[in-house]
Amino acid sequence: MNTFSFKRLLGLCFLMMFLLSFSVNSQAQNPYLPLWEHVPDGEPRVFEDPDNPGKYRAYIIGSHDVHFTKYCGNDIRMWSAPVEDLSQWRDEGPIFSWYVNGQWDTMYAPDLVETTDRSTGKKTYWLYPHSRGNGRVPMVCKGDRPNGPFTPVNLTPDGTRCLPGSMIDFDPSVFVEPVNDKKDKDYQKGYRAYVFYGFQHSTAFELDQNTMYSKREGTEIIDPFIPASSRDRKLLDKEGSVYKALYKGQNPLDFNFFEASSIRQVGNKYVMVFSGYSGPEYGLSNTNSALRYAYGDSPLGPWRSGGVLVDSRGVVLNEDGSKLITTNAAHNTHGSIQEINGQWYVFYHRPPRGFGNARQAMVAPIKIEWDKKPVAKGGKVRIVAYDPFAPNNEWTAKASDGTEYTGAEVTSEGFQIFGLPPYGYYSAGIACYMAGPNANNYMQDNHDVWNNSMDLAGLMGGSIIGFKYFSFSGLDKDQKGLKAFKGFKKDYPNTFHVNITTEGGSGKFKVHVMLDDPYKGREIAVIEDFVTDKKVTRDNGVLLSKETNEYLASLKGKHAIYLVVEGPEVKQPEQPQRGQFGQRPQQPQRPKGLFTLHGIGFAAGDYKTPVVPKVTITVDGKNVAIPESPVMATNANGYMDATNYQTYAPLKDSSNIEVSATEGIEGKVTFLVSPVNAGRATVKATYNGKTKTFLIN
Repeated sequence: MNTFSFKRLLGLCFLMMFLLSFSVNSQAQNPYLPLWEHVPDGEPRVFEDPDNPGKYRAYIIGSHDVHFTKYCGNDIRMWSAPVEDLSQWRDEGPIFSWYVNGQWDTMYAPDLVETTDRSTGKKTYWLYPHSRGNGRVPMVCKGDRPNGPFTPVNLTPDGTRCLPGSMIDFDPSVFVEPVNDKKDKDYQKGYRAYVFYGFQHSTAFELDQNTMYSKREGTEIIDPFIPASSRDRKLLDKEGSVYKALYKGQNPLDFNFFEASSIRQVGNKYVMVFSGYSGPEYGLSNTNSALRYAYGDSPLGPWRSGGVLVDSRGVVLNEDGSKLITTNAAHNTHGSIQEINGQWYVFYHRPPRGFGNARQAMVAPIKIEWDKKPVAKGGKVRIVAYDPFAPNNEWTAKASDGTEYTGAEVTSEGFQIFGLPPYGYYSAGIACYMAGPNANNYMQDNHDVWNNSMDLAGLMGGSIIGFKYFSFSGLDKDQKGLKAFKGFKKDYPNTFHVNITTEGGSGKFKVHVMLDDPYKGREIAVIEDFVTDKKVTRDNGVLLSKETNEYLASLKGKHAIYLVVEGPEVKQPEQPQRGQFGQRPQQPQRPKGLFTLHGIGFAAGDYKTPVVPKVTITVDGKNVAIPESPVMATNANGYMDATNYQTYAPLKDSSNIEVSATEGIEGKVTFLVSPVNAGRATVKATYNGKTKTFLIN
């Protein structure tokens, strides 16, 4: 992203005197991990903090999209946050990887569960990493802490293959059922465990508690488990399959299973979450970019279909409310549900512009209702989108044509379920609503660990960008893992800011800032700009009128902000074709438009847009060309993040290497330069706790 200079703007207009301090300490919005991080397939868990007994942390355990040319990466990634502050997510690093025969295994969607020894109270953590290494897919590991280290328990001594009895397959999920009945045969053990897995085919069985990777003796494998369907609603399981895990009379076609099983206990019932085709039931095309759910009385069923849990395409009403539309690109999704601080959430991932190799972790609040009646006797579990300000706390999108979407709402707020604090700088990368020409290609990836931002590129006439939601009334007290914040002040000289880079040569444009609705909402500001022959990066600030100030300060609940672009359309470059399963030959080309959006914000004081430090390296007085993008992971290099940059320069043992960097918003960059060895050297640059390594050959 281009950097911004506040000093250059001081003389432009008086209103720039009234600006807001940029805050970098909050990460509760969507995506809730930094925008440079790509952790899909996230399995949420809450465990006791091993370093703070009696305190609990929320953990997300996922694969890691750092290969870029295919799904996932070489490690299982974990992030965590204290349940009392869901804005403070901490990178626990790569908690597991496996190196054998000169290659690093690719790791797909994992799971992590906790068991407790009844006699000693000792906790053991079982990791199911879903290695894609030949013969190692059923790998199971254990450790003494939720963040590892983890040791495989079912590999041959040479580490190349799993032991006999290992049969767990694609996208495994494990459920640990506590046993507290002293008459139960498993009381001394204290628990039973079950595993669920499958891609376009579902299997489940009870685990042997002594191994946690093999089938328990005397139990059966249920196969097929949840009926799998194709996009065109045809059963994929073998013709004549009997579904023992379904209630009598339950239509197998109601499930649409694709992959990604995950199970949780909810009250006196069990909920199975899985990726499943959804859309036609609410008037849209079929997609596996959705999670569905089923419910039953036991971990192994039988089950009834519950319906759609979340559609990551961002389902909303169209302009006149006559039908439902989507506002995000589709690819796939994977996740589960988790209760934190008494609030249930659904965790899933999004694929910016439909690119499945740079997916990001998302979250949304949900409302779960269940009755005491067993499912076998008509009991139900109902899951809908949660809105603290809506009637019955339920959000829904219901069109006049009779279609209705009841799944979780795709928003920018993440854990900030009462609305985002209005004062602050927000990257364009948290936008949740993209509509207009070429909208699915607006959102651009970022792999710069110093730059918590993502651009929306190619915006033009007809483009609409939405951010849902802001709380102009503030949050009066800490609650549900969120910190209190102040609301909008009507007496302040409040400004609204749009940070952009004009593309040049395409004509004039305006940006209308709309409240609540992009078509019928209240216009609170207009950003006018002129596209010059050159690209110009600037902050566009507008002093809000007294009337608008007073109106915003009077609002209760939460409210959306939409940017509606008025101007010409721009012809787009041809995009590359998709590759084979999980692969794309190259990143889609950056779209062309009138401007690129970097971020927005309301202000009432000093305002600073994020400034990312720029590193300069010279060798014997000559500048070294530093690439914009890091070296991505391969199974050969074993990289588990995007922090290595390859550079080239003629190096001698006597070469003088000098380094410097511009100052960022978080302060200065520190350096560590290695001696030259065999024509090579490294420069390690650290900023705000994140280190980049520049390899000089």
